[in-house]
Amino acid sequence: MHLRKMAELDKPTNKLLDIYIEKFNRDKRYKPADDAIVKLFKAFPKNDNIEDILLKISVINDMYSTNILGTFKMAEHILEQNIDKGLKNGDAEVVHQIAKGHGIRTKRNNTELNFYSFATKYCNWHNQESYAIYDSFVEKVLLAYKRKDKFSDFKTTDLKDFEMFRKIISDFLNYYGLTKHNLKQIDKFLWIYGKEKFPPNYRKK
Repeated sequence: MHLRKMAELDKPTNKLLDIYIEKFNRDKRYKPADDAIVKLFKAFPKNDNIEDILLKISVINDMYSTNILGTFKMAEHILEQNIDKGLKNGDAEVVHQIAKGHGIRTKRNNTELNFYSFATKYCNWHNQESYAIYDSFVEKVLLAYKRKDKFSDFKTTDLKDFEMFRKIISDFLNYYGLTKHNLKQIDKFLWIYGKEKFPPNYRKK
């Protein structure tokens, strides 16, 4: 397992977060991409027009490589869900409404794909203080700190339940006394720290 071969983890502190958030903000690719998405979602904040939804999906899909091949199908699905009120209220169920029920299926066995990571990103860019972003790097960091310090009691599958995921993030902040950063900054730290500590393995099979 990669988690057992990783470099030693630093104790999360406000100072450590500042260092890695600054790394993110100084990156010539990550920061401009973030700023571009901020502009887009400010220009098209609602989800009652399929053209606006399609544009937002396409940009997230490209910037984050979320692998949604059926972007138009996903746009139709999001339009049907009437999610704007739920997004504003920070309703956890909106993540699952987007992630499932869209009818985009695998070619191999015709099962519907669960676009949970994409859904957290889509929700996050509408309401950054209510929706944390889930991806593989974030998962690896949280699992590694759970093994190291037992900051929270959860199973790996709990990370794919957004209400539980949100609680796990809250447990992480409370356990380590991370008091000076907003949720968006926490997202940046978890992602770029995870990318550094758990670099993707591109070895050929």
